[in-house]
Amino acid sequence: MGAAGLVEHLFFHCIYCVDACFSIALRFLGPVLIVVANSLILFVTYEYLTVLVPRFMIPELGMVLTAIIICFGLFLLANILFNYWACVLTRPGFPGDHLDALDELEIGQTRRPGFRWCKKCRCDKPPRTHHCSVCNRCVMKMDHHCPWVNNCVGFFNYRYFLLFLFYLAAGCLLVACSCLLPMLGRGHGHGRDSMRHPANNMLLFTFVLSLSVLLALCLFIFWHIYLVGTNQTTIEFYTNRFDASEARREGRDWRNPYHLGWVANYEQVFGMSRHTSAWLMPSLRPPPGDGMEFPSNPSDVMHEV
Repeated sequence: MGAAGLVEHLFFHCIYCVDACFSIALRFLGPVLIVVANSLILFVTYEYLTVLVPRFMIPELGMVLTAIIICFGLFLLANILFNYWACVLTRPGFPGDHLDALDELEIGQTRRPGFRWCKKCRCDKPPRTHHCSVCNRCVMKMDHHCPWVNNCVGFFNYRYFLLFLFYLAAGCLLVACSCLLPMLGRGHGHGRDSMRHPANNMLLFTFVLSLSVLLALCLFIFWHIYLVGTNQTTIEFYTNRFDASEARREGRDWRNPYHLGWVANYEQVFGMSRHTSAWLMPSLRPPPGDGMEFPSNPSDVMHEV
């Protein structure tokens, strides 16, 4: 091996070691971030109900309007927690759980056309499946590994992840708007002077926290709205860009084979329903299909009413 080959070998070995260390760190960090996420949600809820509501909202808005806002906020909170824990506890989909034992297969041999072979998991690798170095398993329709839920976001829990983002953003917007009352209110002793009171210092932190999370979530939500609408995962987006670029250089037309149209694409994640509003409701119903095969044209779309 020449000097250049040795340097290249060492370079890739260092990258592998860094990736392995990062993956191990995420395994330990995941449970900590779950505690942090739930603690922040409980803290904001406590500040909202014990400080913001009695000190500012009731005097400023009245009992009836405040009660309506609180009921709406509790609805958002219930959906935040439901979808968060559903995403945490739902297995994203592992091919080994849906395939028979592979003892009778030779190494590298696959069962079905179009399937690949995962050397690490020693099992078939269905289309749209990727190996997660953190979970150390292949994940069906893997989007990414999220340390905040200590789980991969894949075929079976992608819906919960998206709805968690949506309801968390809505909750942050409600809290941020409510926190404007003590800062902008003029009656009932409110306004900037009242915010200097020591008892209300944490409201400013709550406002900044909610607004910061809201801004970050908006970018993330718009990104996933595009991905779901075009039937891509985050991983596939980058590979598809490369394939499209290669096709353009060769003078060929390229189209995402899983793009079924925006409505059908959303149905692949949120399920079939007569009313799209049902997509936002809590549900433990799994998405259509089995995560092993996916429709590739409109005639293949499963639709039930």
